[in-house]
Amino acid sequence: MSDQYGSSYPPPPEGQPGQPGYGAPAGVGDVASTGVRIGGFVLDVVVLAIIAAVVMLPFATTTSGGGEMGMSVGGSGMLAGLVVSALYYIVPTALYGQTLAKKLLGTKVVRVDDGQVPGWGKAAGRQVILALLNFFCYLPQIVNAILLAQDPQRRGWHDKAVGTRVVTTR
Repeated sequence: MSDQYGSSYPPPPEGQPGQPGYGAPAGVGDVASTGVRIGGFVLDVVVLAIIAAVVMLPFATTTSGGGEMGMSVGGSGMLAGLVVSALYYIVPTALYGQTLAKKLLGTKVVRVDDGQVPGWGKAAGRQVILALLNFFCYLPQIVNAILLAQDPQRRGWHDKAVGTRVVTTR
């Protein structure tokens, strides 16, 4: 049987989102580039630093002596900063797959198995792993970024551990 153009080939099979001609428009659902992911990370850190500074400011105390001045937020301020950080990353990632930076840069975290948003467990798992990587002065995070750049799916340790990947949304 042939189509209106005389072709006897069957229609193409269902493909993965982002493949031209198969479902989603070209580019949507493609693996996000390393540069965009690193840019998103930096932008998220800047946004979070501003938010955390505002939240932690009420806990701050100043000290001065010997011509120098300092500021400390104490344990309560540090705890407030930790809670704000967790909320900033985990809640929007679990619900929408996007932090503010990912939204602005057109990327989204999805589950590898079905392409849906990660949900609470995977979003929290990603953040715990990233927090552990950051604990050692960002050196493991730099290694993670290098390995991510070399992976065909651009998945870092945090993505592989919980079964997520970052894709484009536009």
